[in-house]
Amino acid sequence: MELVNLTPHAVMIVADDDVVATIAPSGGVARARQSDHQVGAVMVDGFAVPVVKTVFGEVEDLPVPTEGIAYIVSFITVSAARAQGRPTHDLLTTSGPVRDADGRIIGCCALARN
Repeated sequence: MELVNLTPHAVMIVADDDVVATIAPSGGVARARQSDHQVGAVMVDGFAVPVVKTVFGEVEDLPVPTEGIAYIVSFITVSAARAQGRPTHDLLTTSGPVRDADGRIIGCCALARN
């Protein structure tokens, strides 16, 4: 199966503390449109911080399912695609984050169907 990374960053697959595979970005980025609607505010140190409801809409730059190809995308993109009625059997997300000694995510140990 061919993997096409539709995220803006390389996906590093890690096993036994070593990077075993790097899936470079394809150059295209699949995204879900996002809009925020203010639903209130909370006070923080005397400042009113808006509280918003985020709504995800149309998915952009996501190819149609193609036999033999799986697309690596964000979980939000999978959710928005599903909500639009697009099949998602060909969409994968990263799973099992791997962190360095400072707690930064450096890769993942698996890919997931959501």
